[in-house]
Amino acid sequence: MFVCMLKPTSFDVEKQDSEIEAAQWMPVEEYADQPFIKEHKSFDYIAKICIAKKDNKYVGFSPLLTTSATSAKKNYLYSNYQLEQ
Repeated sequence: MFVCMLKPTSFDVEKQDSEIEAAQWMPVEEYADQPFIKEHKSFDYIAKICIAKKDNKYVGFSPLLTTSATSAKKNYLYSNYQLEQ
């Protein structure tokens, strides 16, 4: 299973009727509180990780913007290393 936590560029939802019945943005806590999510361990675990990440309590794999030794092109290194603040 692969999970990606994204930040929206807009809160306008453009639903595609042929694919889904309903679409909306909702707080992750509201998502996590749904009975279906609580009843399925993998969804419940992912929701808890997302809440912890939102609250800066989960390091997980976070992107670190960097460049390689051979190129000035910007890349992301995904790591659970937390930089000193």
